[in-house]
Amino acid sequence: MRDTEFGRADPDSRARTHLANERTFLAWFRTGMTLIALGVAAAQFLTATTLTGLRLVPVFSTLVIALGLVLVAVGRWRYERGRARIDDGRFHPAQLSILITSSVAFATGLIAVLVVWLMPHG
Repeated sequence: MRDTEFGRADPDSRARTHLANERTFLAWFRTGMTLIALGVAAAQFLTATTLTGLRLVPVFSTLVIALGLVLVAVGRWRYERGRARIDDGRFHPAQLSILITSSVAFATGLIAVLVVWLMPHG
């Protein structure tokens, strides 16, 4: 990375880039941990419901916890991959991990809507 005004390398740009990579990892990590906690809370506080023998609350809670675990794992993978690519000077923005995690999150959201509508409301 170059300082365009003076035409010389910015000695702090690599450190800033690595720190940005770490902040991005922490965002993935916080989101994953939040989903894990939400899944545990859902298992604890939602009313158990069965639909054709399927216990919705444990299934939903497990999916939310699994999504949280996936986000932590993807964040770690992206951090390591980003770190290596930053060091090699060949960093490219993510595509596949963003597509997969957003698709899984969307599917989990659809399942959440189903759970909400199938739960008994008193």
